[in-house]
Formats: sequence, structure tokens, C-alpha cells
Amino acid sequence: MNHQSASETGSERRWPVLWAAFATYLLDSYDLIVLAIVMPVLLKVLDISLPEGGLIGSATMVGAMIGSVVFGLIAENRGRRIALIAALLWLGIGMGAVYLVHGLGMWMALRCLTGLAIGGIWGPCSALIAEHWAPRYRGRAASFVLSSFAIGAVAASFTGRMVLDTDWRLLFLLGTVSIPFAFIVAWLVPPDRAVGKRSGTGVHAAKVGVTDIFTGGLGKTTFLATLVSLINLAGYWGAAYWIPTFLTRERGLSLTMMADFSLVMYVGMFFGFQFFGFLADRIGRRKAMIAAFGTIAVAVWVYIVVRDPVFLFWWGIVVGFGLPGVGGVLGAYFAELFPERVRAYAGGFCWNMGRIGAVLAPYTIGQIGSHYGLATGLAVTGVVYVIGALSLLLLPETFAGRSRS
Repeated sequence: MNHQSASETGSERRWPVLWAAFATYLLDSYDLIVLAIVMPVLLKVLDISLPEGGLIGSATMVGAMIGSVVFGLIAENRGRRIALIAALLWLGIGMGAVYLVHGLGMWMALRCLTGLAIGGIWGPCSALIAEHWAPRYRGRAASFVLSSFAIGAVAASFTGRMVLDTDWRLLFLLGTVSIPFAFIVAWLVPPDRAVGKRSGTGVHAAKVGVTDIFTGGLGKTTFLATLVSLINLAGYWGAAYWIPTFLTRERGLSLTMMADFSLVMYVGMFFGFQFFGFLADRIGRRKAMIAAFGTIAVAVWVYIVVRDPVFLFWWGIVVGFGLPGVGGVLGAYFAELFPERVRAYAGGFCWNMGRIGAVLAPYTIGQIGSHYGLATGLAVTGVVYVIGALSLLLLPETFAGRSRS
């Protein structure tokens, strides 16, 4: 890439934008993983049940869905850079405020408010990547940004091991680094082009409203894109949430080995992001995502037919490799699927509304597992991925690969 001109690969500011988006999404993922890590402690501290603990996570997801609209509209009407800076500041305040809340109700309110920022980061990030990176490199650039999820998760896990026994709130306090980082983003990311002139005509356009992604022929696209996101996140959380339990309860994997299973998965995940992003730039977005859905469906089904626990432990690398394939490419795909004037709003909306799948899947697969065994639950997860691949056929290809570069 370095041997080519900026016009062939993107804008002159493409690299600072890439690293700013990468670090921003890392902070976003850190927040989500930290909540999962401290949940066992929260259950004791707040003296709440498992379902009540789940409500805290659900409140975060509800906030993220609302945040995708709020910050999406800020991005389109005030600027993507401004939306990203505001989301980072909001995220840091929400992370630091854990020292001020007590009781389930206050925790749910805080997590819902913090979720606004979580839902506000994805859309502006993907839109900025699309704006500053040329189509032939956009798939791998967007996937690289999303791969920070794996690094954020590993960072949260290692930090948790160090501070959980001293003060679990320090895990959240470390997340306030997003506040000073917001000023670094302001320095790295150039100001948007004149807001309201993204139609390409140079004529000042009307402000983007809540319904703009449902009118003018975009309604069907918004619905199908949200469906793909929902299926992707449902499959991800259905598999990632229950595979560790399946391996210990039904395949005899020791708890000692299981402690390192997530790390193995995250290693595979990081490289999966890079591979499918590269593939999307070679053969097209839709084909790459169908390949990713197929890969993870087969990888999950292997757990059902193979019984060797050691093999299945290391197979976690393959599962991790396939899990993020679609999510990484969606960053570029959604940005190309929608008109530029609404791409931050539309992309963030479709991605974050898909979190409904992340809320429902763990519970649904758990219910199936309790009645028919977790192997059946994982089999259903694989079928969900196949449905995801088929649903992609209802959407158009936005970049056909090298032939169009």
C-alpha cells in the first residue's frame, strides 16, 4: 500500500484515521468485556440473582440501540469527527461513574446511559474509514478496525486478573482513558467536509432525520441489513457464550484448560478479522461474508461430532477465526450499501439494532440446551449461520473485488 499514491489508496489522512478508529473501537470493546468479567463480583456486591445480573447487560444493549440513533444523527448533521469525540467523552464519564452508583436500579440506569456511547462509536468509525480509504482497501481497513475487539477483550481479561482481587471498580476506572483519547482523536481525524453537502452535488442538503433510512427506497435495504447484523450477532453470542460450558459439561474439558480457552479463541479471532477483510477486497463483500458464515457454521458443527477434548480446545482457534468474519466486513459493506449522507447513521443503526440477537441468543440457546442438550443448541446456532448466508443473497454486492479496483 505504501508504494501507491494517496489517491489510489485513499486520502492523505487515511492512516491517522485508521489508527484513531482502531483505538476507539478497542475502548468500546473493553467496556463490554469488563462488564462480563466483573459480573460474578457484581452479583455478590449487589446481592442480585443471575436474571437480575442479565438485566444490567440488557440495559447496556438497549442503550446501545438508542445511541446508534442519537450519535448517528449527530454524525450526519454535526460531523462524524464530532460524534466520535462526543461518544468517547460520554463513554469515559460512564465508566468512571461506577463509583457513584449503588443498587440494581442505579446500575441499570448507568449502563443504559453508557450504552448510548457504545452504540454511537461503530457508525462514525465505519463511515470515516469509507471516507478516507479507497474501495479496493476498504474491506481490510474496516476489518482491521473491528479486530481491535479481540485486543480489547484480551486487555480486559489480563487487567481483570490483576485488579479483581483489590478493587474491581478499577477495571472501569481504566476505561476513563477514553476521555483524554477523545482529544487525540480530535487531532488525528480531520474535520468533516461541509456537513449537509454529502450528496455529492455541493448543494446544501436538508438535515438527516430519524426516518431518512426508511424512506426514498432505503426501507428494504435497512431491514435486510439489520437482519444480517442480527443473525451475525445472534450466532456470535450463541456460540461464544455457550461453547465453553459445552466443552466442560459435555466434552470433559478441565476447568484449568477452559480458563485459557477464551485467549485461544481471541487469537484466532484477530487473524480472522484480517483474513476476511482481505478476502472482501479480493472477491467482494458479499462472497466473503457468505464464506465467513459457512466457515463458522462448519466449525461449530465440528464440536457436535468430535469428542476429543484436547482437539476441541485447540479447535477454538478455528472457531475464533470464523466468528468475526462477517462483522469485520459489515463495516465496509454498510458504508457502501447506503448513500454517503446517511452512511454513519444507517451503519450504526443496522449494526446496533442487530444487538437484539445478542440479547436473545444466549437465553434461547440455553433454553434449547436445558431441554435437548447443548449439542442441539449449537446445532441450531450453525443453522442460524446458514440462514445468514442465505439472507445475504437478498442484498446487492457493493464491491466485486479486484476487477473493479
